[in-house]
Amino acid sequence: MSSKLATYANLIIKYENQLKDVEKKTVEDGKKIVLMAESLSSQFRAVAEQVISQIFKEIDQTYSSQIQQLSKKYTEEREKEIEKIRKQAEKNVDRAMELVVSKLLEVYK
Repeated sequence: MSSKLATYANLIIKYENQLKDVEKKTVEDGKKIVLMAESLSSQFRAVAEQVISQIFKEIDQTYSSQIQQLSKKYTEEREKEIEKIRKQAEKNVDRAMELVVSKLLEVYK
C-alpha cells in the first residue's frame, strides 16, 4: 500500500515539474515572439528609411523643383506603411499574449 502511495506521490511530483517546464517554455516562447515582432518592425523601418533616403538623393539630383511635393507624398506613405506594420506587430503581440495566456490557463486547469 505504501509503495503505491509513494509511486503516486512521485508521479504527482513529476507531473508538477513537467507543468512548470511547460509554463517556462511557454513564457519564453511568448517573449521570443514579442522580441521578434519588435525586431522585424525595427528592421522594416530601417530599410524603408534607407530606401526613401536613396530615392530623395536621386530626385534631388535630377528634379530639384519637385522635391517638396514628393517629399511630402513619400513621408505620408512611409508613415502609413509604418503605421500598418506597427498595428500588425501589435496584433501579433496580442495574439502571442493570448496564446501564452491560453496555454497557461490550460496548464493550470
